[in-house]
Amino acid sequence: MYNRSGSHEALLSGAPLPTLLYFALPIILGNVFQQLYSIVDAVVVGKFLGDLPLSGISVASPIVDVANALIIGGTIGAGVLCAHFCGAEDWDRMRRLNATSLIGGAVLTVLISAAGILLSPLLLRAQGTEEAVCQQAAVYLHLVFAGLIFCFLYNYYAAMLRSCGNSRTPFVILLLSSTLHAALDLLFAGVLGWGIRGVALSTVLCQAISAAACIVYAQRRCPPLVLRRGDLRFHRQTGGMVLSYAWAALQQAVVCIGRLLVQGMLTPLGTSTVTGYNMSLRTEQFLFCFSQGISAAMVVCLSQNLGHGDKARARRFYRVSVCAELALIAVLATVCFLLPERIVGIFSHNPQVIAAGAKYTGTMAYLYVFAYLGEVIQGFFRGLGQLRLTMVASLLQVLLRVVLSYLLIPVWGIYGICTAVAAGWVLLVAIEGAYSIRKARALTQV
Repeated sequence: MYNRSGSHEALLSGAPLPTLLYFALPIILGNVFQQLYSIVDAVVVGKFLGDLPLSGISVASPIVDVANALIIGGTIGAGVLCAHFCGAEDWDRMRRLNATSLIGGAVLTVLISAAGILLSPLLLRAQGTEEAVCQQAAVYLHLVFAGLIFCFLYNYYAAMLRSCGNSRTPFVILLLSSTLHAALDLLFAGVLGWGIRGVALSTVLCQAISAAACIVYAQRRCPPLVLRRGDLRFHRQTGGMVLSYAWAALQQAVVCIGRLLVQGMLTPLGTSTVTGYNMSLRTEQFLFCFSQGISAAMVVCLSQNLGHGDKARARRFYRVSVCAELALIAVLATVCFLLPERIVGIFSHNPQVIAAGAKYTGTMAYLYVFAYLGEVIQGFFRGLGQLRLTMVASLLQVLLRVVLSYLLIPVWGIYGICTAVAAGWVLLVAIEGAYSIRKARALTQV
């Protein structure tokens, strides 16, 4: 019998708002430090290697984001099931889930790695990327894809630990590896002069260390996740259950593919505009660390309480999550609105890059409220296990974003992207918002 930890008990019995925030804080900080991997790469490249390698990193990032989205999205589905089994204290099904998800995820990651290495040059050229930029990006992508298995292992074990009620350990591991990553970036690129190759090697090495640390901790300190040699078998029935939750992976990938398509539409506006836009996306992804942290914590809280049979408590967690998201974005949006040039200037000294990025960041500032609402609403449906709905809503909002970008970018430039992206978020909230309220009310009526 597995003894519940204090944090696990709090998810089932503590006051919803402080419990949510206490559990979400390490996730938020972990998301921030995970973003620092790419942000530090961009800062070091921009400051030490110049505009050409920075452009290479900027056009490579959306491709890496698609691969990461497939991996991290897959861990979301496994995490929802893990939290449900944990709340129900069904440890046998938990072990089968762990073994099946680990084997299936590793195989999928190897396939994604191979596809990324083979296809990334074609994807770069299909976007109309300049040949010199394409060569820089290809070097970075080949190394990152070669080490993608370490990204999967860290994110998988981090998701499973959080689903068992432990959000602190993944954060501590990521904090240490992010600090090491910054130091290695400076060493490899700034001191040893390995260029963009050194930046990619630093990323892969630190992801490998993070993965190893999570695996060792889970094997020694988290009994439900302990796998012995005889446990490592793929269970077809469990695999089918995990596959039914694979909509989360597709949803994450669809959003990133939409960004990739929009980036291709920006290419005629010039390299500086594309780079500035991608640097503003770094800021955007940083902002989403907070909304995604609250949403991820809510998913675990909902799943565990539903598994435990407490539907009224699950509804209260949804309500306080919405309030927390709105309070956060009110502060963060104001910072983006007042200081867009300084924010984008962190990445580059090029005035054209800064101007393009600041135009996007400043315009989008208060429109991020729709993104935050969409994130918490989608988290609610993930917690209920309705991942197909979140996939369909995300697909519709991405289609709208791509169509409007195609129509508006030639006319309005960066402002055309702002309009398209905001319209997609509004559509997602409109589709899911009212339905989420009805579902939340229905939880206490059954």
